[in-house]
Amino acid sequence: MPEVTSRADLFQALAQGESLDGIRRRFRLSPEELQELFREVADHYRKAEEGFWSLYSDGASRGNPGPAGAGFILLDPGGEIRAQAGHYLGVATNNVAEYRGLLLGLKAAHKLGILKLHVFSDSELLVRQLNGSYRVKAPHLLPLWREAQKELQKFQAHAITHVLREQNSGADALANRAIDRKSPTG
Repeated sequence: MPEVTSRADLFQALAQGESLDGIRRRFRLSPEELQELFREVADHYRKAEEGFWSLYSDGASRGNPGPAGAGFILLDPGGEIRAQAGHYLGVATNNVAEYRGLLLGLKAAHKLGILKLHVFSDSELLVRQLNGSYRVKAPHLLPLWREAQKELQKFQAHAITHVLREQNSGADALANRAIDRKSPTG
């Protein structure tokens, strides 16, 4: 395959909506050469993602503050559940419960010796605070944020992604079951 002047330019042209035919002409690539370039990119991302475990974490509070629970599910790179738990927290806010669910999952991941972790949470606040796009303004969340940052730094690589509540139903169910087991009924 002839050396493309700049792969960054090629992918920028794709990102800007230039057609594949236009890219082939502009960069003088045969269909086979373009296909090979896409194979290389796919291999690059496959290798980069290799070994990443998935952590789904959640917290729940009934009353906010109220009886609260935290849950997590840890999946290996093949998608098999390797650890899961739900814990009753006593009375807490929903945001505290979200952080506690994350911390429980991070600590379980460390115990298993996991090096690469992709965290999924339906808490937009937690995700944005950990990714640095929101400041932590609530004083009671700052120690939890610091602890989460410290735990995340122990991994060789990590990512944190916001997901819809439906995509996090397993961790949510564990958090709510923990509340159900410990909450007074009446």
